[in-house]
Amino acid sequence: MTDTQRAKAEQLLDAQVAYLVSQLDEKQFRKLAKEEIDIAFKVMKTLRLKDVVSAAQVRETAHRYTVEMPIAGAIPELIGEIADRLYNHPGHDKNSFEDLISDQELTELIDVALEMDALRTRLIQEIGGSPLVIHLISDMLYRGIQGFVTQGTQKAGNMASSIPGASSMFKLGKSVVNKAAPGLEKSAEQNIRKYIAHNTRGIIRQSEKRLEKAIESGELRQAVLDFWDDIKEQKVASLRRYITRDELEDTMVAGLEAWKRFRSTRYFANLLDAGVDFFFEKYGDTSLDKLIAEMGVDKKMVLQELLHYAPGILAVLKERGVLHDTLRRRLEGFWFSESTLAAL
Repeated sequence: MTDTQRAKAEQLLDAQVAYLVSQLDEKQFRKLAKEEIDIAFKVMKTLRLKDVVSAAQVRETAHRYTVEMPIAGAIPELIGEIADRLYNHPGHDKNSFEDLISDQELTELIDVALEMDALRTRLIQEIGGSPLVIHLISDMLYRGIQGFVTQGTQKAGNMASSIPGASSMFKLGKSVVNKAAPGLEKSAEQNIRKYIAHNTRGIIRQSEKRLEKAIESGELRQAVLDFWDDIKEQKVASLRRYITRDELEDTMVAGLEAWKRFRSTRYFANLLDAGVDFFFEKYGDTSLDKLIAEMGVDKKMVLQELLHYAPGILAVLKERGVLHDTLRRRLEGFWFSESTLAAL
């Protein structure tokens, strides 16, 4: 390699780098991007999905980022900061519930939910047959009866106090009963609880039938819509009365932990693989231009997004000399190779 060859290679390298940098200014880049995207879409017509990538490759990528990729320790802290920002966002004070979902959209959602007959019936039966629900209803009924009796006793005592000597007789009568039948009050309480518990299942079954009837007749649907009419004009900020900022954060963190556990299960991995395999069964023989069109992407969209980001990025890289240095670094290997210098 002579000095002349080296100098000529340097001149040609500088000229090529300068040319490429000039092609990447905003005006030239817009023209270049349009031309290259047009060419790319023409090429995509000749390529099928399975020509360029396999289902196995996509499965591996999906597993890497949804199953194997560790969740950084900073994520929980970030979730807390996001929760704080979301909870205190001023938009909650400006937007009402009806700004988020229209009457028609809500009605359609309610109708879809109520039309799930099998699921609806199973949920009602499971909830109604739950020992916890039965216990809660039994306790609620007993306390209601207890309150009614207590109130009645108090009224009787008040009435007795207004009659001369009656108050003493009332107290004496209660004392005599307690002495004649010790534990009668406790026994009565146990018997009432047993009776309520025994009959609660029947009460719940009747309630299930009434609920099903209310659903079939449209009463429940109308009740939900009436409730919506009452709250739809309220601001979203009204939800702060029912959930605190810490509770929101706890919910988000719990959701993250649940996701971490779920994504590590074999069940999730099988679902992921099944989804990828189905996608390739459906689109494996489809040309790439038709595939992205099915996804709602076209040339105009690609060009728009490219021009939205690329010019600004390229301008910064150009200003700081990164673009020039990168192009030169990638090209000088060619210009200073033995074969190129020999040709010069």
